[in-house]
Amino acid sequence: MQRRVRLPLLACVTLAALVAPDLAAANLVVENLELVSYGAYDKTTGRFPISSRLAFDLGIGGGEKFAGLLRLDFLSTQVESDLRDLQQSLSYADALQWTLAERTALISRINAPGLRLKTVSVSAKRILGLPLEASYFVGYLDTFCSGDDFATLFGATPFATELRGPLRYPNGIKLNPVVSWDGIHAVYGTGARFGLSLGDRSKVYTYAYQDSDLGSGTWSGDLRGLFDLNTLKIETFAGGSWDVSHKYGLYRGGLLFHVAPGDMGEFYAQVGVPQYDPTKAFDVNDVYFLFEPRVNFVGGGGQLALTVFYHPAYYRQKATGEGGSLDVGFNLRFGRLSDSGMQGGFEAYLQFRPKESQPLAAEVSPYYEAILSGVAWNFKLGLALFPFPTPWFGIFKPFIGVKTSY
Repeated sequence: MQRRVRLPLLACVTLAALVAPDLAAANLVVENLELVSYGAYDKTTGRFPISSRLAFDLGIGGGEKFAGLLRLDFLSTQVESDLRDLQQSLSYADALQWTLAERTALISRINAPGLRLKTVSVSAKRILGLPLEASYFVGYLDTFCSGDDFATLFGATPFATELRGPLRYPNGIKLNPVVSWDGIHAVYGTGARFGLSLGDRSKVYTYAYQDSDLGSGTWSGDLRGLFDLNTLKIETFAGGSWDVSHKYGLYRGGLLFHVAPGDMGEFYAQVGVPQYDPTKAFDVNDVYFLFEPRVNFVGGGGQLALTVFYHPAYYRQKATGEGGSLDVGFNLRFGRLSDSGMQGGFEAYLQFRPKESQPLAAEVSPYYEAILSGVAWNFKLGLALFPFPTPWFGIFKPFIGVKTSY
């Protein structure tokens, strides 16, 4: 694993030296860090294990007119098992007692965690003195309709739903556990992005890239627009992918909508089709649908939010195994994290999984969140109400999450 770490770090230093006038001008930033630990009673073993998930992005960038960016990421969905296996020593005699499958599984798990290359991007800004930019990239670049780019591009106050990411979905997506629901689509591959600023509060992008989510030799293109109209924020995109295995291609599109006309209420929605194959009949399971009305308390003392999220059958160009699943969330919050640095309340979630042996589950969780030294702490005690567990103390599902907050 040491070689896996050294090679990306060497690339990091090399890129920083190329794109920055000197190494001192390069910016080293932990762009995102999320650590989640959650527990639940396991009646098959009679124990109460804790499971953790760790993910972080390390970015190095530099330059203003000619900007380069390199991101490394780390992801482990089974931190405790990884730590145990990394310290496990086996003699040759011990190893001979193992089956080939057992030895292969151990080797794979030991090699799995580590820094990996996530993004290499080089951008030219204000081409010919125009509000035009061009980027060449390899790896993950942008997420569509997550809401996060409005803060980065326009300085808007964060407004995205909390029903997303590993803090809400620590086990990821059923058929793709290393990915959590976040936005409607993402650009991942090798290609180019062109951006045009339409004033200070609007941006249009076009993308052309080999799509690594679909595989080598598959090409994708997308058109995307972001418009910040003060109380109204809109993001929309449309795109397609083409390769020999899909005669007429694959298509996608989506819309993010957030409106806050006054102090009393807001409305947030994400609606789209992450993947549509025209050779098949359109189905409701093709749709990504999330809507969230919010009622703010007078004086900014809190908020009441109701969230409905319908899972699509495909996400990030892969089957999810969750098509037709539904999450309904209820969040009563007191305080505001962005204003006072702390908030608390309780949330309730109803999960409907029609393809599972236990299709319905309900949970309520009192919680407390606080920002300390740029890190947001989330403490939650989940109470599994339905199906009611046996023994009774299996009802408790403690949760601790930390993530960067800038």
